[in-house]
Amino acid sequence: MLFASDLDRTLIYSKRFLDKYKKRPLLIETKDDKEISFITELSISILKKIANRILFIPVTTRTIEQYKRISFLKNTIIPKYAIVSNGGNILVNGKIDSYWAKIISLKLKSECISTKKVLERFGEIKNNDWVYKQMKADNLFYYYIVDKDNIPLDEIADFKKWLLKHGWNISIQGRKLYLIPGFINKLSAVKYIKNKTQKKKVIASGDSLLDLSMLEHADIAFCPSHGEIYNSYKEGYLKVPKHIVFTDNQGMSASEEILKEVERLTCDDKLIS
Repeated sequence: MLFASDLDRTLIYSKRFLDKYKKRPLLIETKDDKEISFITELSISILKKIANRILFIPVTTRTIEQYKRISFLKNTIIPKYAIVSNGGNILVNGKIDSYWAKIISLKLKSECISTKKVLERFGEIKNNDWVYKQMKADNLFYYYIVDKDNIPLDEIADFKKWLLKHGWNISIQGRKLYLIPGFINKLSAVKYIKNKTQKKKVIASGDSLLDLSMLEHADIAFCPSHGEIYNSYKEGYLKVPKHIVFTDNQGMSASEEILKEVERLTCDDKLIS
């Protein structure tokens, strides 16, 4: 069995979630002397127990550099495998899996239209009223810092249809908008590691639509009651299979709830065999 979990807004949280949690959590990421991300002490404690029993795989849309800023994954829990760049890169003991990187490189050349054409098409609808900054992630995809309240939703909906026809995907998570080739996804990377390690079952957790396929194909999955998946479900835009369980709690308490459930499942030797 393996436990594949998204990080941001699933296990770790930014400063704006602090006022919703009674105790001050642990600071686990800084950048330019600024406090970036936190995790609760209880979450760390439970995750340690889980990682000692089964294979724990952090799964994130973060770039390699952004992932390596997370301190507890370097000095407290050190995963053998990590999926970064939304599945575009796999780290094995901190180093890029060259075979997986080669697979992704070949797909970039053959399975979707060029980045140039995607950016040209996006350029027809983006402007400074709602797009503030463009960044390239590990030479694999692009993401933008945006004003979510001013996004032209109708134009984005049409753009999404166009992207899907041409092998790309779009996701809006908070202040970030992602443009990603469809084959660069968390599920494919999880399947690759599952086959490589010969694990039979997968537990997964995540909050965004970029996590959804990973959750749908897991044996059991947990989703915080916040974020893209939950909001789309509550608004009636998304149906989810029964094995995806929503938490009772939100924010940092949701991460503790998820990890308690995963620990309970991994205490059953019949389930993890």
